[in-house]
Amino acid sequence: MTKTAKSKARWITRPILASAASFVLLSACMNERHLIGEGGPAGMGGGGSAGGSGGGSGGVTPDANDVTPDADGATPDADGAATDGPPSPDASTVDVIGLGDEPAAGWPLAISAEEVALRLSQFILRQPPSAALTTAIVAVAPRTNQDVGQLTDGLLLQEGSAAGRAAFYRWWLRFDDFATVARDPALFPLFTDEVRQAFIDQTLAFVEDVTWRADGDLATLLTEPAAYVSAATAPWFPGTAAVATGAEMTRVTLDAALYAGLLTQPPVLAGGPFAERPEPSRRGRDVRARFLCQTIPLEPVPTAPMAIPAGTTIREAVLRSAGAAQCAPCHAYTDPIGFAFGHFDAVGAFQLTEGGLAIDTTGQLQIANGQDPRSFTGAADLARIVADSPELESCFAWKWLAFARGKTANADEMYASSDDDVTAADAIYVVKRATVKGALNLRATIRAVTETHTFLDP
Repeated sequence: MTKTAKSKARWITRPILASAASFVLLSACMNERHLIGEGGPAGMGGGGSAGGSGGGSGGVTPDANDVTPDADGATPDADGAATDGPPSPDASTVDVIGLGDEPAAGWPLAISAEEVALRLSQFILRQPPSAALTTAIVAVAPRTNQDVGQLTDGLLLQEGSAAGRAAFYRWWLRFDDFATVARDPALFPLFTDEVRQAFIDQTLAFVEDVTWRADGDLATLLTEPAAYVSAATAPWFPGTAAVATGAEMTRVTLDAALYAGLLTQPPVLAGGPFAERPEPSRRGRDVRARFLCQTIPLEPVPTAPMAIPAGTTIREAVLRSAGAAQCAPCHAYTDPIGFAFGHFDAVGAFQLTEGGLAIDTTGQLQIANGQDPRSFTGAADLARIVADSPELESCFAWKWLAFARGKTANADEMYASSDDDVTAADAIYVVKRATVKGALNLRATIRAVTETHTFLDP
């Protein structure tokens, strides 16, 4: 068995719900225990420009008969196990944080079964419902919000459900910006359109990898030192060329001192307006906006980047420029975060030095008012602090709720509003409902979103 994404994909393809019996099989998981799923759906990882399943550079084809060997944990290494595999029947349910005094049956729906089918299909499959799906859901006759959650569990196991997750992550992490951002071809000749798409596909594969583990949670998504790599993208990750030799994606374990989940993936790192170098201020703002829902006003983008004197690092130049009284408050909020990513250049590739100069990636992060700042030594350390922050889970829930409402505006501008009581309550509900064994489960988050007023109200 080869150590590729294909050989590690132990997914079980489920047929589309065809009768009310499908819902009956799930009924035992109602209330405070629910099906998280067995394995993953077909079509993982190949989002392509449309965010669907299969296709795109590095796309994979699932093989339901594959058996996954254990990873040996070397660094870097082509891991034999991209997922933990499907749970045994006895482990197919997991405990969910209780919902307090809320009645076990939830609250009654105010929309028809046909409308439930339409919303679920568009949200999870990114397409109108098939006649068979609509017929099945009408036959089930969901009556409460938690009935809809049961249906969501089933749909998440369907072929094509990766499309909805890919669409969310493309929007939340602004992958379309990464696909089109201007970069100097003379400085970055390997950063072609094909490589950009490969990185998007491979980052989505990493997301799916974490999502389809029984314990796949948000903190792991932000901190696990792993990536999917192909021969075209291996130059971005030191030491991976020996194991990523072809066009197929290979899962590799990276240096945990340097890499951590989504925050060190090139599509997340390589934003900013300058063609030749990264912008620490923008990187810091992106982390606060995307992962902590903290709004930072953007200053006007300069027509040209500031000059970096010889013998000076970007950090040193930015600190001098941002020291003015009118600039310091915002830059003090964003720049320390951006400096943590100093070992990653404008296209997200690792660099040991900056023009031969040592790179300082240390700093402090103020997480919440009243708390002492937490010190970090670099991007991986910072990612662990962000993953442990009290704002992260509610922010993630808010982004999913905004996406479920069909928001198409800049995801970085989607923040909880203090006067939107329904949405604020829904974000709290999602976090409580999706917290499994103390961590925010990724699949349970999607289920919980479909049980909210935001998703189900007329």
